[in-house]
This record gives sequence, structure tokens and C-alpha cells, in this order.
Amino acid sequence: MSRYEAFGPFKMRKNGSLIDRRECAEFWARVEQASGGLSSAVGCYIFAIRAAKGALPWYVGKTEKHSFKGETWSPHKLNLYNEALNLRERGAAVLYLTAKRTKGGRFAKPRKRGIGDIPRGIVVPGYMNEQPGARSVSAKSLAKLLGT
Repeated sequence: MSRYEAFGPFKMRKNGSLIDRRECAEFWARVEQASGGLSSAVGCYIFAIRAAKGALPWYVGKTEKHSFKGETWSPHKLNLYNEALNLRERGAAVLYLTAKRTKGGRFAKPRKRGIGDIPRGIVVPGYMNEQPGARSVSAKSLAKLLGT
């Protein structure tokens, strides 16, 4: 069974009402500080807008042929995020990363053929098929975001 681990939320700084592309390197430095190697991993990610009453998930993506770093800040994705921000007057842009772990516990890396998981065979704490025990802070935050 494939295992995933939730991380975040990571704030994406804005310049006015749009995500500031110049902050990309600083964003990934914060991600790496949270967990070394996470920016080079693959998995699922959720772009959300966080406001006073909680966070609203806006875009869900999967990366398997590119790392989080190569996928989530691409010009196409930034356009999607910024369109969402234009529809909301207030709120902070945040990104949740749910990284795939190898059997040895390391982060899975991008592959040409993808990662090919079947949903029944994966574990995502805070969301799907989770094992008994306490949730991490990030898993709790993800569960709250997704209403699980």
C-alpha cells in the first residue's frame, strides 16, 4: 500500500492581489525547512484561500512526472491560482503538499511513467485509509480543509 504524508499549509505571498512570482525561491526555502527534500517529491497538492472562517480549497493537482517545485509554480498554475484570488476579495493563498513516501520512507521522486497509484491502495493521513493513531498537525489541517 502506498503511503502519503500531508505538509502545510504553506503561505504563498502576494503582491497586491496576485501571487508574487519573485517569492518562489523563498517559498521553497520554507518548504525545505519544514521537511528536507519535500520540494523534489511527487504527490498531490491543494491550492486554497484561507480567510477568517477557514480555508476554501480551490484547485487540486497531482504531480508524478515533475516535482512539486517544478509543477506547482508553473506559469499555468499561477494563472489558475490568480484567477481564484481575483474572485475572492480577501484571503491568503496557501498550498498543501501531500507527498508520496517510498517503502523505505524517503520521498518518491518524479518518474517518466508517473507513480500509478490506485486510490484504494493509498494511505493519506487526514483524508483516506488512515491508520489508527494521532494525526500530525498538517494532517489535521488537511482534514479540516477537506471536511474529513
